[in-house]
Amino acid sequence: MVTWRWMVRQRRLVLSLGLSVLFLSLFSSAFVYKFGAALGCDFLKGNLCKNVSPLSSIAAPLPLPQDLHKDLSAQEQFPPPLRHQLPSDLELPRNYSDDELTARVLAQDSLSRSTLNIEQPKLAFMFLTPGPLPFEGLWDRFFEGHEDRYSVYVHASKKESLGSIWKGNVFKGREIRSEKVFWGQIAMVDAERRLLANALQDKRNQYFVLLSETCVPLHDFNYIYNYLLGARMSFVDCFDDPGPHGLGRYSDRMMPEVSRRAWRKGAQWFAITRQHALLVVADNFYYRKFSSFCKPGPENHNCYPDEHYVQTFLHIMDPSHLANWTVTHVDWSEGKWHPKSYATEDVTETTLAAIQAINYHVHVNSDGEAKKSTVPCLWNGEHRPCFLFARKFLPETADILSKLLPQLIWQRSQGTETL
Repeated sequence: MVTWRWMVRQRRLVLSLGLSVLFLSLFSSAFVYKFGAALGCDFLKGNLCKNVSPLSSIAAPLPLPQDLHKDLSAQEQFPPPLRHQLPSDLELPRNYSDDELTARVLAQDSLSRSTLNIEQPKLAFMFLTPGPLPFEGLWDRFFEGHEDRYSVYVHASKKESLGSIWKGNVFKGREIRSEKVFWGQIAMVDAERRLLANALQDKRNQYFVLLSETCVPLHDFNYIYNYLLGARMSFVDCFDDPGPHGLGRYSDRMMPEVSRRAWRKGAQWFAITRQHALLVVADNFYYRKFSSFCKPGPENHNCYPDEHYVQTFLHIMDPSHLANWTVTHVDWSEGKWHPKSYATEDVTETTLAAIQAINYHVHVNSDGEAKKSTVPCLWNGEHRPCFLFARKFLPETADILSKLLPQLIWQRSQGTETL
């Protein structure tokens, strides 16, 4: 009897141990499979792991430059010049060609230098236009009384000379050597760089604003002057659009210097610092990439360089000092290839005041179901109105704009100067 009971206990013990071993084996296999999947490998099938650090499944990823504003204070969001970092710090190490290394070294040196201490800095207003400016009279009133704080440059692509056309003195003699500009081609970027090169000759010009003939100012001169010169950033519409009108225009022939990750899209109407203006004018290496591989036509993915070159180039060189929105408002609500054109019946005090008060910027991607991102406009960390200018206004609106803007709309921003 004793022997029989002892044998029963032994069998129960063996069975219990067997079930425990089976349970541990199943648990361990599940854990190994899950952990291996996180690392890109399958231990159970004998597949080796990919070159991924085990910590990558635990540590949070580094925030991309455009997301930094969510977690940083104003001082950290827009660091002083000596804290510039090229985005190569966020990319995998690779060997640079001689030309690319030269471009990056020169850019880093330029960005690390402090700006000149100019007693009375100026704004450079650069007009990219096919011919005369329909709102010349309005701009004359805008500039009146501020003659020592601005410069004007006009690139008129369809007129050899506008000397006999100007009615006032603001634009007389301000035309630069101009060449024909074709929509969607590199000639548009050439004209932008030509304007910048001419404006950079005046060392007092510290901020550079690109405008079209359809643009009008939404605020008075003092407000715009202080808004721009008081900013620690450049205002360049610059965002990541994964859709066909964004990343879909990218060509792998730009690799490795211009990667998919660095590719950006945005409106061409920028307002940039002198440091960034110097970078754009001095660049030859990245410009050649866009000149060769960013062109209209289906064989080139319908790439338009004026919507990608400055945006991508400055994102590569100095992403931490880009505001990622433009200070020039335009209405894309009609869903067409070109933005809404304002006719006389569209111009009212209510409409202009509403545009002036917008304090958030919107980006809509072109990938399937359009996704809209709405982000507050932060001026040195402070929530402020986004737009200083607006377009596209038809020439017929000149009279109504000349009445509404100086007498009503500009008055709203007086007394709110930032410096």
